Amino acid sequence: MPKKIGLRQAAPLEEEKDEQKEKWLIISYAPTTFFSLRMTHATSKGGKTLFVPTPYAVKLALIDACFRMYGQEEALNRAHAVFDLIKAREIRLRPPAYCVVQNTFLKVKQEEREAPRGLYVPTIAYRELCYFKGDLAIAIEVTGLPAGRVDELADLAMRVNYFGKRGSFMQYLHREILDGTPGKGFTCPEDRADLVGGGFATTLYLDEFGSALIQEKDGFARINSYGGKPSALGKYRVLVRTLLPYRYISSGKHYTLYKRTDIS
Repeated sequence: MPKKIGLRQAAPLEEEKDEQKEKWLIISYAPTTFFSLRMTHATSKGGKTLFVPTPYAVKLALIDACFRMYGQEEALNRAHAVFDLIKAREIRLRPPAYCVVQNTFLKVKQEEREAPRGLYVPTIAYRELCYFKGDLAIAIEVTGLPAGRVDELADLAMRVNYFGKRGSFMQYLHREILDGTPGKGFTCPEDRADLVGGGFATTLYLDEFGSALIQEKDGFARINSYGGKPSALGKYRVLVRTLLPYRYISSGKHYTLYKRTDIS
């Protein structure tokens, strides 16, 4: 009799262990236009671009999609719920196989210093744009989430059509569930590189929700343009030193070519 009781108790423990296995929702997009997302510390005249959307931009895009997926009365409540769902979850990205960063100088207008407000003068600004070949994959950590909540995130992802600067359009392709940690080809925070091995050749600082924002009771007001609360850099929005699987291939006067390190 004791042996039978022992066997009956072992099965639920094993099932509980399986439920807590690391899981990631992988969402794939096809870039359809040039991509541009200025680095946080870039100036208005020196617009260097990142090579991928930031986790901060991805989370805001999913929250913004609530207002297109749900009706007017329900959208705000859903946006609050999605914010609470994803605010502390890790996001990684697998950039397209090839990236060509095009750089150029443009003539723009800006307000002249010490001049009457509204007086604009011409000046020169540096700009970068990314041309991609291949698909962009976004991995969202969903360990322990019910299947219904994972499906909700996937449905929201279908309604996202750009990341970064408006006009950086993306076409939704498909979704899948990955058991285990995303490996080669995905970005990784520098302090966790030992978990996924090597294969990184480029480093960037990507925006992410800060711990103060995650822990604040009404953190949603910090990301809401009409919330009335600032989202200070370094506290509510932090920069994470991130490793990218991109290797420099060649460059010219107006371009630099990168290739993903897991592509032979």
